[in-house]
Amino acid sequence: MHNWDYPQKDDIKKNKKWYLERLLTYGFGKEKINKDMLKEHFKDLNIPEHTRAFFELLLWNKPF
Repeated sequence: MHNWDYPQKDDIKKNKKWYLERLLTYGFGKEKINKDMLKEHFKDLNIPEHTRAFFELLLWNKPF
């Protein structure tokens, strides 16, 4: 079944920005985020500011 908000697995590989936004906004459970992919697309992600600040600290050691 294909939900309008959740593309099929092949679509996720093509739309990495959407995939990363969903993981960072709604949680990722046991799934791991690819650090290089996150760094590559980070500046273009539409995520809450507090989430952005937290991941900037983790990825680049930037203070709040």
